[in-house]
Amino acid sequence: MEDIKSQLPVFYETAHAELASALEMLAACKGTDTPNHAFGYFMHAKDEYNHAKSFFKMLSQRGKKVSIALARRFRFTPPSLITKGYLSSEGFLIDTMKLKDFIAFVYTNELLAKSSFENILKLVGPNTEEGKKISRIMLDELRHHGMAKKYFLNHYPALQPWQLMIYRIRETIQNKGRKIYDSNLKFLDRLLKPVYMGMAYIAGSMARKLNLNEFKREGENLMNISSHSIL
Repeated sequence: MEDIKSQLPVFYETAHAELASALEMLAACKGTDTPNHAFGYFMHAKDEYNHAKSFFKMLSQRGKKVSIALARRFRFTPPSLITKGYLSSEGFLIDTMKLKDFIAFVYTNELLAKSSFENILKLVGPNTEEGKKISRIMLDELRHHGMAKKYFLNHYPALQPWQLMIYRIRETIQNKGRKIYDSNLKFLDRLLKPVYMGMAYIAGSMARKLNLNEFKREGENLMNISSHSIL
């Protein structure tokens, strides 16, 4: 049971990341004027949607084995893609980045994703059905990485390997930062929840003491209302 509890956040975050990638690539597909690029982005988006579906299924299977209260903590809601930092409220990456930076983002993140999946593969075991599915997903990520690399070699031949390394380091730091932000957000929620509950209790107590007759004004001369009235 403890193993399942530790796996829930892993599959939860991975499913978010894959779904966000699908949406980003679909946006890129819609934003390009080149048929070949549109087709490539669309197929990439399709792969990412399938990956997200697989991880949500793995998450669901584990959610059925824990308490309802715990399972609810890992229930997916679309806004969480933004609140958890997988999508930006300012727009899709293809709209906010230069094309070179966008391709570099894909190039580095597909490789980082494969590295993450290697750790997940150890959790489920390489010879299990889930393990075999994750292995196929890893091959997809390597293929996406290779396509982005090919684009770079064709369109930015002057780009040096060390420059791509900087892209990778930057994305690694941002991924770590998102995890720290999410952890801090959960900590603040636990810390401030008693404060919210206390404020709600005080507001409720005050509301119960209100004299609702003060709100009845039909047939009365408003000039005669007491100066101490709440209205």
